[in-house]
Amino acid sequence: MTTPPPYTAHWSPAVPDRGRPHGDAPAAYPARYPVRLRDGSCLDLPLRPLPGGEKAVALLMANQTGFAVERALADRLTALVGDATRQAPVQAVAGVPTMGLAYARPVAEGLGLPDYVALGHSRKFWYDDALSQPVSSYTSPDQTKRLYLDPALVSRVQGRRVALVDDVLNTGHTIAAAIRLLTRAGAEIVAVAAILTEGWDWHATLAALDPALPAQVRALGHIPLFTRTPAGWAPLPGTDRQHGPTARNPAAT
Repeated sequence: MTTPPPYTAHWSPAVPDRGRPHGDAPAAYPARYPVRLRDGSCLDLPLRPLPGGEKAVALLMANQTGFAVERALADRLTALVGDATRQAPVQAVAGVPTMGLAYARPVAEGLGLPDYVALGHSRKFWYDDALSQPVSSYTSPDQTKRLYLDPALVSRVQGRRVALVDDVLNTGHTIAAAIRLLTRAGAEIVAVAAILTEGWDWHATLAALDPALPAQVRALGHIPLFTRTPAGWAPLPGTDRQHGPTARNPAAT
């Protein structure tokens, strides 16, 4: 198996000028993808081929990014959640494992909350299976896991306005499981926040759960999926920001 290059993600206050007229995006990218975030800053990510080698993703690995990048993203995500819930501030923040936990904690602290709720995949001996949901992961397609809420943390979400935080929304399966789980525990989900949305499968998954849910999603940016071409990795048609269902709902990203 070929060893992938060391992981690096870069953030900068503005999208770098690569000499393209009028800022037009290239047709294909050789190895990295610059994501324009909603405030005009840029998150530069490596393109990582999926199994089979014909498709790739712009990979955000929250547990491998540098602290400076993590802080820049967490600060912007905190502001995003605060703005989205200004009329009725959130009373709790829950993080979706595994990568969403890196952002949920600083978001909760930045919003002035005393703590946060970490959902998990590992079942401790005192857990209750009634407080769990099955879930499959886009990056671990061969594994079916369960999502757990520690019974000791139910009081942090029960009867409260809760924001769910994840790193990337792709299929939407994990975030949908988290919504089911927290709703069963008595939470009112008022926002779903992520660093990035990827493609549009998540939109269909959440709409199937509740047609109102996609409108609650807030993300710093959007990334397409990619397909291999002779010139490099090209955005897969229909997965970019311009052609997705949230084009009718600009607030989602």
